[in-house]
Amino acid sequence: MSVQQTSLDAYKKILPELPRCRRQVLQVFIWNPYRDYTNLEVARELGWEINCVTPRVLELRKMGYLKLSRKRSCHITGNTAMAWRLAR
Repeated sequence: MSVQQTSLDAYKKILPELPRCRRQVLQVFIWNPYRDYTNLEVARELGWEINCVTPRVLELRKMGYLKLSRKRSCHITGNTAMAWRLAR
């Protein structure tokens, strides 16, 4: 199932209201809404350390903006990890 354009528009509207770090993490998912990301993949996209990304992903999950996509092999480490995607 793909993300609807109306959902993407709604996410873009809330971006300015989020604190900077949450906004930057959520933007990674909006750039490519049809892909899921592990925390380490988000960190790599942003050029951040993993310990800066993990709390932001948790916050965005609690806010309902992100949800679990699946467990899969991380594209960076090759280890099994949780992958997240935009909640629809």
